[in-house]
Amino acid sequence: MLLYNALWGLLATAITISAAPAKINERSPLDAGELLPRGGHGGHPQDNNDPAWLLCGVDNRKDRSRWENRKWRRGYDLRSDYEDLSQIPDTGVVRRYELVLSNKVIAPDGYAVNKMVVNGQYPGPKLEGCWGDIFEITVYNRLSNHNGTAIHWHGVQQLGTNHMDGAAGVAQCPIPPGGKMIYRFRANQYGTSWYHSHFALQYTDGVVGPIVIHGPTAGNYYKEYTLMLTDWFHTSGFTLFWSEVFGRPPFPESKLLNGKWKFPCDSQDPNCHPKEGGLHTIKFEPGKRYKIRIVNMSTVFMYNFWLQGHDFTVVQADFVPIRPFRARSLNIAIAQRYDIIVEANANTTTQKNFWINMQTCGTAACTNAGTGIIQYEDKSKHKSKHKPIELPPPDTDCVNLSLTCQDPPKELLEPILQRTVPPPPPDLLKELYPSFNSWPDVDVPFGQSAGHKWSLGTDTFFVNWSQPTYSYLGLEGPSSRRGRHPRPQLPDSYQPITLNTPGQWVYLVIIANFAQAHPGKLPIPVDHPIHLHGHDFVILAQVTGAQYDPHNPPEFDTTNPARRDTATLPGSGYLVIGFQAKNPGAWLVHCHIAFHSSAGLSMQVLELPDQIIPTIQKNDWRYPDRYKDQCRAWRKAWDKNPAKNDTLHDSGA
Repeated sequence: MLLYNALWGLLATAITISAAPAKINERSPLDAGELLPRGGHGGHPQDNNDPAWLLCGVDNRKDRSRWENRKWRRGYDLRSDYEDLSQIPDTGVVRRYELVLSNKVIAPDGYAVNKMVVNGQYPGPKLEGCWGDIFEITVYNRLSNHNGTAIHWHGVQQLGTNHMDGAAGVAQCPIPPGGKMIYRFRANQYGTSWYHSHFALQYTDGVVGPIVIHGPTAGNYYKEYTLMLTDWFHTSGFTLFWSEVFGRPPFPESKLLNGKWKFPCDSQDPNCHPKEGGLHTIKFEPGKRYKIRIVNMSTVFMYNFWLQGHDFTVVQADFVPIRPFRARSLNIAIAQRYDIIVEANANTTTQKNFWINMQTCGTAACTNAGTGIIQYEDKSKHKSKHKPIELPPPDTDCVNLSLTCQDPPKELLEPILQRTVPPPPPDLLKELYPSFNSWPDVDVPFGQSAGHKWSLGTDTFFVNWSQPTYSYLGLEGPSSRRGRHPRPQLPDSYQPITLNTPGQWVYLVIIANFAQAHPGKLPIPVDHPIHLHGHDFVILAQVTGAQYDPHNPPEFDTTNPARRDTATLPGSGYLVIGFQAKNPGAWLVHCHIAFHSSAGLSMQVLELPDQIIPTIQKNDWRYPDRYKDQCRAWRKAWDKNPAKNDTLHDSGA
């Protein structure tokens, strides 16, 4: 895993100018009629502290696994099929938000840097709603650095609304400087996620924020918190672009929990602001249970996460509720999310505060891992609001933590809503080989090439922001009217996998451990977090320390396999995922190490292409005109951008 920490990057961009306690990994007794013990929640919170009641009109405080509102004709629960729109709540509620992107000097860890912010803050504001709501989000591009932008709502399936996915160069032209775009989609899923720019390295530079969609939970709790884990660079990701392609991968200087930490900078450095930054704090009351939503919003690092003095129960992975299991720690790859239930039962006889730990996976345990604090509430009459937080003692519990950089065993991530997958026929197993390529000429031997990029398919991924996939599909021209003109073929660099059969199961075998067959394409044993837009895929196999043999494939897990939208490809092995072609659209599949994606480690799935434009015309008939107007405005702005003539460009992803 040391290679993961040293070789995880490649980006290209050319836009910037400048009961008895359960044992660890033991399941809670779901089939016995309980998801977690119903008692012991510590009492009900006030209505104004419970978002399920306040926002959603759902009083499920005695049983969080249910989701009912007196206005609805029926109730819902954890076994309701969220991929069937007839089985999700029809709330009739539209959640409207405005996000304004701008540039600002910030010091979230006490070191001042020029970054990008959302509504003047980093991370951006929380987008919060309820299962079945419609989200309507207006994004304003007020960036002063000539950047376009596009916002992706990570993990949101966008059933019937692929054009709202926010992938620049695929489903839209970028929002030009001074422009705006309205995104509108229905929350068919529930849980925890995040939004981020899908334009070059803007999310590395600050264009991120949390998404919380309230719904049922496989366990009772008193109150909830959201924790965002981030690695942090003191140099713009755009500036780091050149060293990514032509030199060493950049290494983040810092890490943040909910946008805060204390970086040990030199007080003589003018950018050092010791009074800024800090440690994020959450409060516990003894005996109560808390739901903690965890998101890894990092650019390059998987984090090992644990809470000093506390075990916890994992109840959700990405947007998929799972059978609860106990754990001491979690490895959380980039873009993954977990919801956990923590009981405030720590021994407080010698200390009142406990570390929230996040540490780069694969490094020595307890190495500067404390990033935030759990503070047990002081009920004394003499407590002071201005009294500084006493730091917890060093965490000695972590010495037995796993130092691996792999996802939890997929057998533990068993979805509550069950699905059975047909065994993959050999001819439908499409093999993909992530490789590090010579650039700009892949035929130059790897060691002799001046630059290097990544590929997932046959070629390094590159899309033209001014000519997205949707334009090739005919959204701008007469071919959007069925039967008028044939569609032009997508360029090879757009790397499409075309799926024409509705309901067909698709299986991708992503292989990191393979023999080099081309002098300019080098397999590197790096773990990659693989994300697929528009779907929760099933994990049929996730193998470490072995090569894939198509003549002797592994035993695939097809009976209610783990299901999520982001999974780790082991650098020493391979990952086999599957999904069903039933959501028309152009969907990216890519590594979520931002530098890798921007340097070409991406592909797109062109799913049921004959249905994509008709679906838009049916569900959002005004959108084609808005699409055309935005593309015209973007092209005009891009033609005036000096970066257009740079020889090195971002992949578009």
